[in-house]
Amino acid sequence: MSAAVPAHARRLAVVLELLALLALVSGAFPLAVAGPVWWLRLGDSLVNLAPLLLLAVILLRFASLSISADDDDDWLALGRQTVQLASRWGLVFALLVPLQLISFGWLWFDSGAQLTDQFNQATTELTGLRNRLNGAGSEAELQRIQASTVPGLLPPLVPGSIAQQKAQLTEALDLRRSGLQTNLNRQRTDTLVNSLPGTLRVLLGATIVAAFLFTIRRHFQ
Repeated sequence: MSAAVPAHARRLAVVLELLALLALVSGAFPLAVAGPVWWLRLGDSLVNLAPLLLLAVILLRFASLSISADDDDDWLALGRQTVQLASRWGLVFALLVPLQLISFGWLWFDSGAQLTDQFNQATTELTGLRNRLNGAGSEAELQRIQASTVPGLLPPLVPGSIAQQKAQLTEALDLRRSGLQTNLNRQRTDTLVNSLPGTLRVLLGATIVAAFLFTIRRHFQ
């Protein structure tokens, strides 16, 4: 094989690593480090870029086979670059496994906190509306309160006494509150279920890539 092959392989490996870095940085925007979804998405992007990094390591490995036994300096230089490349990215992918687990756990608790906040805020608003309804003294006042709310929140008034109409409207508020809690729980479950396959894919991919890179590193050390 040509003596220029190792040099070309080393340069190409650097280019591939730079391309992976540029793609990872560009995919990290917009920055949202305070949210678990951003970290989960970053891990997914990194696993998607693993073929570029693996190709760089494989090129260096095959290039080492083209070096004759007399070219100890070239072999050592190529081996050192291979070890460095495999070590830094093997460490990144090894750290990605616990990071994904932490991010998914973070998403679990964060979605629960958001659900609680949204439900408490809605409950406060519905309680205030209930108090206004209970304080109404006439059907006309009930109609004014009804007109001031979001369309569809309160049903049309049925004929009857003011007490019956208040009972009708407060019952509708109770049903809306119960339905809101069900919808929020469903949204949280959907978010977690939709995130789980991607998280498992990243965990499996990161584990395989890290194991491969550390194996390459041990071979050249």
